Amino acid sequence: MELLTTITNYIAQAGIELLDIAAMGILLYGSGKSIWMMIRHKPGVTLYLTRFMNIALIVMLCAEIIRLVLIREPLELAIVAGMVALHGAISFLIAWEVNKEQSHDKARGEEEAKTDEDLLL
Repeated sequence: MELLTTITNYIAQAGIELLDIAAMGILLYGSGKSIWMMIRHKPGVTLYLTRFMNIALIVMLCAEIIRLVLIREPLELAIVAGMVALHGAISFLIAWEVNKEQSHDKARGEEEAKTDEDLLL
């Protein structure tokens, strides 16, 4: 039984580390691509970056769920619960920002279309 617990702990730790590395890679890729888009003056940079941030947060949340397997004390449970709540709040804020940016882009597109119509008349 001790051997099975030890193996499970090693597998869980390896999974957590891999997911954390993957989340970091997603954030770095999204940030780099967003900076490149800003340099080239492309629209929708904020929306693009927030989508990558949301994906990275989901991957990090998976790591936190696996971390639940390793919990041995109530204090550790409280810490992981706080982290999950924080991830949830950040995900909510990112989704709100994405919706705000999409509605702003839609309004800007309608305004530009109206201006184009005025120019044609």
